[in-house]
Amino acid sequence: MARQHSSKDTRERVISAAVEKFMEKGYSKTTLEDIVQHVGLTRGAFYWNFESKKDILDEIVARYQQFYRNIYSSYRHFDSARDTLRDFLLVNLRSKNTMNPYVMIIRYKVEASQEVSNLIERQTEMDKTFLETIRKEVARGQQQQEFRTDKPAEMLALVLYTYLLGFESYNTAHHINAQGKFMPDEKIVEYVDFLMEMLQS
Repeated sequence: MARQHSSKDTRERVISAAVEKFMEKGYSKTTLEDIVQHVGLTRGAFYWNFESKKDILDEIVARYQQFYRNIYSSYRHFDSARDTLRDFLLVNLRSKNTMNPYVMIIRYKVEASQEVSNLIERQTEMDKTFLETIRKEVARGQQQQEFRTDKPAEMLALVLYTYLLGFESYNTAHHINAQGKFMPDEKIVEYVDFLMEMLQS
């Protein structure tokens, strides 16, 4: 019985149920009873897998972080910084062009409280890491005379990064019930080309 309760399948069922309830009611208003009833398990089965509701949220945050790490490690690298950055932007926006429940929960369904106080710190660390990835590529493009040099790489990278955050936040908030892609791929390409134009001299 213990093996069954602690199986990977059971953990996934609990996480999926929690995601649905967090999306529906928000994190703070979702009770442990909501989750176990939704998944059809006993409290005992729950505690074989998680210590608390916060433990599930930690798993969701880990998946949220992994989603972004995948984006920032899957684009192609070229000799040209311009081609590299353009591919990065395309991968980034295409990855964010559908509803991601982990993003929705972290951005809009977790209310501020002492229990989740480390979320801001974790987000800040991610921002620093990802912003530096963009800054390095912008700086390389400036050295190769592919990008404008009248603004520092830090500023241009910050503009790009906040555009990426805005794209995701806007779509997540405005297409909460959307099925499939938020916009056609040709619009993604148009969006990326507009961002690249801002980097030109």
